[in-house]
Amino acid sequence: AGVVLPFVELADELGLSSVAMQILITVIAPRVHYETGRMYRILGNGAATAVCDVALLMLLLGRSGSALRDQIRDELGPDAALIRHGLVELDAHGGLKIDDVLIARLRGHVPWRAIREADRELAELVLDRGALRAFMLELAEVRPAGSPLRAVVRGRRGSGRHSVIAALAAKVGRPIACIDASELPQGQLARELTRAVLARAVPVVSNVELLDAEDRDAARLLRQVLREHPGPLVLRAALEGAPPLEPGFVELVLPALSESVRAGVFERVLAGAHIAADAALLARRYKVAPGTIHRVVADARSRIVRAEASPAEHDAIVDEAARQHLATRIGATAQRVTRLASWDQVSLPDEMLDSIRELIGRARHGRTVFDDWGYDERITTARGITALFYGPPGTGKTMVAGLIARELGLELYRVDLAKVMSKWIGETEKHLGELFDAAEDGRIMLLFDEADSLFAKRTEVKSSNDRYANLEVNYLLQRLDAFEGVAVLTTNLDGSIDPAFKRRLSMRMYFPLPDEELRAQLWAAHVSPRMPTAGVLDFGALARRFPLSGGYIRNSALRAAFLAAQEGTALTQHHLERAVLLEYRELGKLADDGRVD
Repeated sequence: AGVVLPFVELADELGLSSVAMQILITVIAPRVHYETGRMYRILGNGAATAVCDVALLMLLLGRSGSALRDQIRDELGPDAALIRHGLVELDAHGGLKIDDVLIARLRGHVPWRAIREADRELAELVLDRGALRAFMLELAEVRPAGSPLRAVVRGRRGSGRHSVIAALAAKVGRPIACIDASELPQGQLARELTRAVLARAVPVVSNVELLDAEDRDAARLLRQVLREHPGPLVLRAALEGAPPLEPGFVELVLPALSESVRAGVFERVLAGAHIAADAALLARRYKVAPGTIHRVVADARSRIVRAEASPAEHDAIVDEAARQHLATRIGATAQRVTRLASWDQVSLPDEMLDSIRELIGRARHGRTVFDDWGYDERITTARGITALFYGPPGTGKTMVAGLIARELGLELYRVDLAKVMSKWIGETEKHLGELFDAAEDGRIMLLFDEADSLFAKRTEVKSSNDRYANLEVNYLLQRLDAFEGVAVLTTNLDGSIDPAFKRRLSMRMYFPLPDEELRAQLWAAHVSPRMPTAGVLDFGALARRFPLSGGYIRNSALRAAFLAAQEGTALTQHHLERAVLLEYRELGKLADDGRVD
């Protein structure tokens, strides 16, 4: 009658024999007809194992003779279609189970959250048409039997990797199944690929590059799972890294958009949303991909409608929406620093001020040097700015990072290393990737305080913990090479940083303890001009007697202000001296003077 039955369609897709079809129907029966399930339990004498097992299967199907029983055993072998495709799972006790997705498929629907339909045509996507055409021609090539399609689509977040794959799959009437390998327990990838086959979807696997490549057994298993999957398979990957596939896969790279192309996308999407914002300015500020542009503009449109904003307010609203989209990506692992230092709050030697101005200049004029003057063709390492600030505690490392962010018009985010580091394989690298990507995409500067805990020297591998730590360091080295944003690392222990990181840093600045003259300036800077004072405040005497760093001078000045407030008097020299002695005592110093570091 021309009706396509899901069971027959599935059997044809996977090449099931008539015996395999009988086995599958027998195992499925108690799941779709509960009276049959009750009869199975009676036949199995109320066994506590699976409703259907091999013994029951032989009782129901194998009564025609030993030849049929042998066929049943063969069809339940590890290389037979039922087991290989994951239609039937055989446990250690002979129990036979099936996946819920199979039941849904046979009922004509697949309510699986990972399934995604194409939401855009290929013509709507911002792509290199030549590269896409070549990719499609490779996809259309006839492959030998037993060599299903393997493809890799590379790009940054929001570049349209899922959209491209979904649009191509829609050409052959298939959805895609989005599978994040880094979120799966070990050994579960094969099961998710099977569910994609049962859902008649093309599996798209993400984040395989974050799995432990140094664990040889795990890496070998991953390659085997990807190799043995019987249908087409696509990996969604970052721009860098080698995919764990056998040679012969096809590849499409979605590079970052140039500023002019990005401006064109902003202009088109803003016009479609009736937003009067400066597309060229947004493209210059935010190096985001097309998918992110669409989401930002949609969010901005909602805000404009709610606020009934005038066209003059549109620029600020779109800018805030873009900032929040980038901040949301890193909000779980970094905190925004809102109070940034200015030049009049920083007291440093002249040579250090020159180095800070040089760093700011490199960040401001990178486009001129690399693009206009041709240094991009000569420099093979990253175009970004990565600086290491090292020296004793309280010497102004974090404060100077805030000053640089203010001068460059960037938002400073302090990375919470406790939240970045994860015991789960691949999670640390995933968090770091999000941080670096967000810093490159928008006006964000990263601050890694106490960076020696993350950028530490690699060690000899004596345990799995050593291997994972080295894996994280290797990922960081690779990511720093490609980094194009601004990041500052601070540490008290320069010697603990891996030498390979030092070679990749744009600048290294040592923050020494201030000399006596500078200490006097710091004391004067940290006493507020609105603070009522009594008598002479001899900052020179404090500088001579107490060789403190700037951070401890700040703490002591604040402590002295609270002492004066508690007593209800103006600030005096005695308050300042008492505050320093309290600071010494709190730090466990027995003497009333001496260096605190």
